[in-house]
This record gives sequence, structure tokens and C-alpha cells, in this order.
Amino acid sequence: MNKPPSPPVSVAPSDLRAGALLTEALVQVAAEHARDREVPESVVVAALVSALGCVAAAIARTNGFDLARYEEFVANHFARVFQAESVRPVYH
Repeated sequence: MNKPPSPPVSVAPSDLRAGALLTEALVQVAAEHARDREVPESVVVAALVSALGCVAAAIARTNGFDLARYEEFVANHFARVFQAESVRPVYH
């Protein structure tokens, strides 16, 4: 099996922006859906994590990545984002 891709040394600014816009859109749609249907926040988190797992596994299988290594890659990225967002101030 192939190993997961290494994080790129540099990412094109347009790719970074595209990723940020996709993230913002996903969060917005999830928040609106949850608010309209009065879905608890824990269910929203579980649903988004489940979606991430499904997409990541499909990408890993399609590309022949080593599943354990790709899982570690995704989990580490998730942890880094979580940690970075956790220290941001909360504005109400």
C-alpha cells in the first residue's frame, strides 16, 4: 500500500483559501441545519466527525494509502485544528 501524502512544504495561497472557504461553508451549513432542526451541538460534532471519517476513508481506499498511517495523519490534523481553535477568544 502507498503511504499517505506528506504535508506539502508549501501550499499555493489559492489552495489555502479554497480550503478555508470550504471549511467556512461546511460549518455554516451544519450550523444552519442544526439550528433549524434544533439538533444538539454534540450531534452536530458527531455528524461532522462521521462525515470526515467517511470522506477520509474513501480517499485512502481510492488512492491505496496505508489506512493506519492515513488515519494517524487525519487524527493529527484534527487535533492541531482543535487545539488552535480552542485558544481563540469566544465572542457572543
